[in-house]
Amino acid sequence: MCKTKGKNKMTYGEKITSDERFNRTGLDLLARMIYVEAEGESEMGKRAVACVARNRKDHKRASEFGGTTYKDVILKDNQFDSVTKPKFLQPDLNSTAWKDSLNIALNMDTVVNPISACLWFCTNEVYNNNVKTENGIEKYPFGNAYKQVTEKKILGGHTFYRVINY
Repeated sequence: MCKTKGKNKMTYGEKITSDERFNRTGLDLLARMIYVEAEGESEMGKRAVACVARNRKDHKRASEFGGTTYKDVILKDNQFDSVTKPKFLQPDLNSTAWKDSLNIALNMDTVVNPISACLWFCTNEVYNNNVKTENGIEKYPFGNAYKQVTEKKILGGHTFYRVINY
């Protein structure tokens, strides 16, 4: 699938360098992020990862998450580990995981959100190793403090969550 940009053609998922990330479209970056973060997940798991980016760009505090575009959100420092991975720079374009990820990215306007308003995710193992429960209330570490988890969904190998005041 190609997208023409001036005289140059840009192919979604084509091999790029780390610096070239900043010249990509938001949809290309979104597909790459979904691919790396949720490669082994079901389609529902991939949609959930995509919806974290959508929730962030649409959030009332979007500037904290990088801005109001997929590109801004995905490229914000320290938000998605995937942007530093070799697979992000060179996805396997023949894999089902890439094809699913690209399809989800290209159809985000109609993707049903399986995670409601959740804004963060991590593997179930990371979540379980970091969460603490006080009086039946889960709290997750943010900076130097623990914040109350107000919403949580577990899909496949990931825990999606939102904390108080978000």
